[in-house]
Amino acid sequence: MTPRELPLLLVRHAVAEDAHALGDGARALTPEGRALFRQHARKLARLTPLVGIFTSPLVRAVQTAELLAECFGLSQVEVHPALLPRKGAHTRILKLARSVGPGYALVGHNPSLERALALALEAGGDEAPDKLRKGTVAALQPSGKKGYRLDWWAAPGRTVKHFGPEALTRAR
Repeated sequence: MTPRELPLLLVRHAVAEDAHALGDGARALTPEGRALFRQHARKLARLTPLVGIFTSPLVRAVQTAELLAECFGLSQVEVHPALLPRKGAHTRILKLARSVGPGYALVGHNPSLERALALALEAGGDEAPDKLRKGTVAALQPSGKKGYRLDWWAAPGRTVKHFGPEALTRAR
């Protein structure tokens, strides 16, 4: 796979604890969320390589990104403020996606990640097949000047859904 063929992955953090004494930013992944996402990430690593990973600085996103890095054989993740869940984050996420390009995973939170996905796919004439649930990964390919098309969609514990040209080949 050439760097241009690599997808851009939008990754919602895995299942985290409901509350933490130090506040929302300190919520960690649950043991079950960690185990399920590790298994999921191993499956994803068989689909595509990654060049790098950017993550929100919130604990649950960093832990999700670290699991991705472990399974993809990457030595580090980079924290980026554009992935913080705050007002207008969806436009900052899309700007980051365009600047890093294919081969990267962006790990973040809803609703900003889901809104960024909707905006990216709308510009490419596409739409998400489902809600971006915890641990779900949307693989995007550039389409047109500013849009993206959905290549595949992977939710933990479910079969990967292919949408790009590869899906036609698999259907035959």
